[in-house]
Amino acid sequence: MNKRLWAALLTAAVTMTSTAVVPYNQVENVIAATTKKPTTAEVVDTSTDGRVTALGYTFRINGSEAIITGYNGTATALSIPTKISVKQPTTNTTGSSVSASGSNKDKDKDKENTIDYNVTAIENNAFSGHLGIKTVAMTGGTDANGKTFGIRTIGERAFFACQDMTSLTIAPTTTAIGDYAFSDCVALNSIKVTDGNQRYKVIEGSLYYYTTGSGTGGYILKQYPLGNNGKEYKVPDSISTTLTEIGEGAFWGSQHLEKVTLSSTVKKIGPRAFSECRKLTAITMPDGVTSIGREAFQGDHALAEVTIPLGITTIDNAVFQDCSALKKVNMSDQVKTISSRAFQGCKGMEEFVVPSGVTTIGDQAFAQCTGLKQITIPMKTTSIGSQAFAGTTATILCHNGSQAAVYAANNGLSLERTYTVGFYTNSSYASPISEQEVVEGKDAVPPEVEGREGYEMSWSGEYTAIKQDTRVYQVWKKLFDVTFVDNFNGRTEVVKVGEGNKVEPPEWTMSGYSLSWDTDLSDEIYENITVQAVWHNNSNGSVIDTDVVKPEKKGTELEKGDNKYKVTSAKAQNPTVKLTGLADANANVVKVPETVSIGGVRYKVTSVSANAVNGNANISKVIINKNVTSISAKAFYNCPKLKKIKLKAKNITKISKRAFSNIHPKAAFYTYDSQIGKYKTMLKSSGVKKPKVKRL
Repeated sequence: MNKRLWAALLTAAVTMTSTAVVPYNQVENVIAATTKKPTTAEVVDTSTDGRVTALGYTFRINGSEAIITGYNGTATALSIPTKISVKQPTTNTTGSSVSASGSNKDKDKDKENTIDYNVTAIENNAFSGHLGIKTVAMTGGTDANGKTFGIRTIGERAFFACQDMTSLTIAPTTTAIGDYAFSDCVALNSIKVTDGNQRYKVIEGSLYYYTTGSGTGGYILKQYPLGNNGKEYKVPDSISTTLTEIGEGAFWGSQHLEKVTLSSTVKKIGPRAFSECRKLTAITMPDGVTSIGREAFQGDHALAEVTIPLGITTIDNAVFQDCSALKKVNMSDQVKTISSRAFQGCKGMEEFVVPSGVTTIGDQAFAQCTGLKQITIPMKTTSIGSQAFAGTTATILCHNGSQAAVYAANNGLSLERTYTVGFYTNSSYASPISEQEVVEGKDAVPPEVEGREGYEMSWSGEYTAIKQDTRVYQVWKKLFDVTFVDNFNGRTEVVKVGEGNKVEPPEWTMSGYSLSWDTDLSDEIYENITVQAVWHNNSNGSVIDTDVVKPEKKGTELEKGDNKYKVTSAKAQNPTVKLTGLADANANVVKVPETVSIGGVRYKVTSVSANAVNGNANISKVIINKNVTSISAKAFYNCPKLKKIKLKAKNITKISKRAFSNIHPKAAFYTYDSQIGKYKTMLKSSGVKKPKVKRL
């Protein structure tokens, strides 16, 4: 049925039942002012018949107070009256009614015949389903005599399904609002509470109730502004540690909400709290939730997956009814009851595993789940309600002899055999962690269990390819650290190993080498140990000592003392560098050493790079030691003070052009007798016209 048509019919029904005639001696009538009043001023309406006010409110009397029971007017902006003045008819000596005249005497008599009643409440269903009302304001405060006036109580469903209402103002005097008072008011986007209210507060647009006093104790979310176009609700930071409950129908009918995140303090979700939230796709509920009310998520067509908090033991009536996209429901074994119609009409659901602790499945619990192909029901389920699977073609997976097997046979449902696999804390089998029904030949899925610091857990037996009822229990082994160290490559890996088990080493590789370990890894582990990597050269079988450090990568620039170097070979057995320059430009002696130790690696110095000391005006002496095999172009070019060069290296094969050009004119080279002729020729070729080569 069309929602607006349904709301109109509801209005008519409520009006007819709320306009009963009240005796004049018990009645007071209020007429709301046509202009908006300040919240501290009384809003007065009048009545001449004791049933309906001038502006169309129906009411009843309780002592000196009036209670609004309905509304027959046509106004779109309502200011709820705080006082109703009921005028009683005057009579003549014959007992016939006399109308009031315009004389002062008659007016005084009229005043004497008027009784004032304070409006303190709006009755259940008073405005329910009333279309056309756009704004509602309730006022209150203290009058000139110091007496409090204003609405104290708003009844259940008082404004339910007022689908055109966009704005609501609650009086400072209101201390009680009934369930569903503003539910399904889909256009409502502004809720205000007048300052001074000691029980209600608006935080980030939503209406909350204090459970004790102003700003203290816990909070209950009473009403979310359903007309709000926001896609996500998250508990405001200011009450993230004090919100305890989502009230009945708080989000019922939200048109835009897609995601809800509740804080850890929430304990209860009320009936129909999220009903008809048609775009809701995700809700995060904390494990502290112990109650989810009936029909809480009914009609949430976009919700595909939900996780039931650990504290829930009952899936209440119709909680997920008509959640047509729902495919996956995560539940713990703490759930004991799946109530009537809990998942009725969940057409997207294909498989369902009833938790092992469930004893009762209610009437029509899975009825019209047209996509359901199979449902696993545990041995503990002893009660299955009428038409629980009506409208489905699901195969029931259950234990032979179980109530589910009997139910399937009696209702013409397909059946497949299962066995019970139990997971326990110890070998006494007294404390089950979980039990599950597993189809014959299939594997059980072990439960997630909390670990213990310093221990490794395994199960006492196999739980795969199940062919009989099976029980396994936890086995805890102390964990030891096996530390694998590769000093040469600068890496370490720690492997946790259970007591008495063997360790699997890391799969490290290095080009040109094979890996072994300095410890026998075939032994079982009973203590913390350290294992060193041993690298074997594949070409010559040589071994790199475990304490040797790996050279830097080729091309890496290094520095030691007065000299700068660059790595020319990073081979583990023969790392080399070349001299590239001076770290100290003011040095007057250049020493090219045989080797240089940097970062724990000893490198051979095998060459001098081009332009290494080019243009240095300070150096006067160069000593080139035995491992150098080449001196590149302009290495010592244009060093005017360079006068003495010692060539201690015997294996220099190349001195490039201008390596020693433009140095001191009386410069002399010194080398061994056996190298004098060879180096003299090489120096001439490099550009030294008449090299002086002397015996070292």
